[in-house]
Amino acid sequence: CIFLYERKMLIFMMNAKYFQHSVFKLIGTDEKPTDVSAEEEKILTTNKSVVRTYNYQKAYTSFTFRLYDDSKHYAEKYLDCVDSTWANLVLRHAFQAFHMGLISFWLARKSREQRWYERGERSKLALKKWAESSKWTFENKWYLLEAEESYCNNDFEVAKLFYEKAILSAKEHKFVHEEALAYELAAYFYLELGDAEKAMEYFLLAHEKYHEWGA
Repeated sequence: CIFLYERKMLIFMMNAKYFQHSVFKLIGTDEKPTDVSAEEEKILTTNKSVVRTYNYQKAYTSFTFRLYDDSKHYAEKYLDCVDSTWANLVLRHAFQAFHMGLISFWLARKSREQRWYERGERSKLALKKWAESSKWTFENKWYLLEAEESYCNNDFEVAKLFYEKAILSAKEHKFVHEEALAYELAAYFYLELGDAEKAMEYFLLAHEKYHEWGA
């Protein structure tokens, strides 16, 4: 961030800073931004790319810590400044589509609002399409969204199948953190179904994989 600031690359710096803040929060340091300049404040209110990144990172970390109200607030703010669809595949957009899909299906289950289900389905279809181009990168993400959608539809047996497929695909394609995420979300699924033993097994496996990843 200092490198970018010194070269007056403020938009790139701010996008990098919000990502850095998310990392700090996830590893437990939760460092707060300091010395925000008037120019940075202005950019945060006027630049679509920066606003999108800020709200995406806030929605993502809120979802990670299962903060429903914050997740909903920042997801709404994010969607207010996103184009109608992810028409062009940019890797950043793919990850945002993935995480916003997970957030949307979670919000749909909690709120029973159809708009969140529809947003999750759009993300799922985008990841399915991209998985056709790159199975290695996107297959596990698509499967996990399929699992979450099936969970929303109370199609529990299909959900179980797709959670397992997401876990196996992430493992096969070396996405350790996404293998951990699939275990974690499957654990919440089993917990809400009342299968505490299976939920604990998967929470422990998620913890193991997150630790292996370095979290």
